[in-house]
Amino acid sequence: MAGTVIITGSGGRIGTILRQALGGTYRVRGIDRVPTPAMPDATVASLTDLEAILPAFAGADAVVHLAADPRHTPDIWWDTLIPDNVVATANVFEAARRGGVRRFVFFSSMHVCGMYENDPPWSRIAAGDYAGLDPAAVPLVTVAMPARPDGPYAVSKVFGESLGRYYAEAYGMEVVVVRLGAVARDDRPGRDARSFVAWLSHRDLADLTARALDAPGIRYEIVFGSSDNTWKVYDTPHARTVLGAAPKDDAERFRDR
Repeated sequence: MAGTVIITGSGGRIGTILRQALGGTYRVRGIDRVPTPAMPDATVASLTDLEAILPAFAGADAVVHLAADPRHTPDIWWDTLIPDNVVATANVFEAARRGGVRRFVFFSSMHVCGMYENDPPWSRIAAGDYAGLDPAAVPLVTVAMPARPDGPYAVSKVFGESLGRYYAEAYGMEVVVVRLGAVARDDRPGRDARSFVAWLSHRDLADLTARALDAPGIRYEIVFGSSDNTWKVYDTPHARTVLGAAPKDDAERFRDR
């Protein structure tokens, strides 16, 4: 595409990774509620204020919507999720529509299907109990299966996914939903077993996002976003099928380190 891409939450951890990775290919615009480091022309505004953010979207080709309250612990409640994850997401879709944006990449979360991790064999994989399991033979949670959110944060992401389908079908916007795994600041999985399922390396994140921006023939697609990890719960290979994504990293190289 090589056009103008808006990154919401451009000053955040993932926003920073993507700004640096995509800046050589796309004309990147940033928008965040606080100033974006090394990006003095980024728009500073709250996404809850539709009128304030409209100018940033005018004439853009694509949006990568990252900005959200990312906390997914059970004590996070609607007083923050409604403005930051629901109203803000609705405003970004509407600002994109009014600005003539063609492609919209919405970062959702694996947590929208997190309750599947309570069921075997996925519960065993998430707990690191691999005895007798063949990773190549484990059935995977697919995008065709019903969402099973594991908390209020995940429910707010289901709203964004549904909004994306609405804008795709009602307005012809091309929407890719990425059910994101775990992107760590130090670019390595955590110590817990689930991190070896969900980990997404920085370079695989950049490749997946670029493919989501550029893949032809998109109307509305959902993919799971993690690296090519040996132990899987979710159908991350689906991103290769529909987007041509080619993850190169595997969390197993960090095992026992």
